[in-house]
Amino acid sequence: MKINANQRNGNLHINLKGSFNEETALRVTVIMARTYLGTGNVFIHTEGISTITPAAQFAFNDLVSRSKLPEKKIYLMGEKGLALCHDAGKVIIRPKQACGEGGCGRCGCAKKAA
Repeated sequence: MKINANQRNGNLHINLKGSFNEETALRVTVIMARTYLGTGNVFIHTEGISTITPAAQFAFNDLVSRSKLPEKKIYLMGEKGLALCHDAGKVIIRPKQACGEGGCGRCGCAKKAA
């Protein structure tokens, strides 16, 4: 699993790529605990996850609830976030555009719709 974390606009963004398992849940939680500055939100981008092991959601939920992280400020981005979301978390799923890019602005779909 490749994990990339960075701060943008006062928020922590974590991008995941690869298989999400119990070890990944631990690594993500440790990264959040070390890099979250105490303000803003945490956005975990799940689009790059290839597979999710059955126990990963339980492990992630347990680790987040034990940590001192603000659970209500953790958002999972993308449909795979539904399989991982912790008890107090929220999932954000962007609607897909006709181009299949989700309105990201990279492909010009916003200009085509106008």
